[in-house]
Amino acid sequence: MQRSTMTTADQARAFYQQVREATARAILDHLIDHPDERFEGADLVKELGLDEHSDVARATYRMGLIAAELHLDRPWNEAQRGYLMSGKQAELLRQARAKVETSATTA
Repeated sequence: MQRSTMTTADQARAFYQQVREATARAILDHLIDHPDERFEGADLVKELGLDEHSDVARATYRMGLIAAELHLDRPWNEAQRGYLMSGKQAELLRQARAKVETSATTA
């Protein structure tokens, strides 16, 4: 099955809910909170207090697997110069995060 770009609130919520591992969630939240900014792995390690760059690589790999299971492209751009999430993707995921957090506090 072909992957597609995340375009709906339901897709964003499904993806966000599946990202449960702490490092992956921290990286995802950081990209959501800094749309259209590119971060090298070393920057994420420093800003998030991670141990090493491989923590970033493993977390983004796991999130990529989650996206693939949902038949979605990764909601960030990954290149030699780092990781970047577009404002559009960040807004969808920001809304999803708010719904997930609200659901967790009312459950």
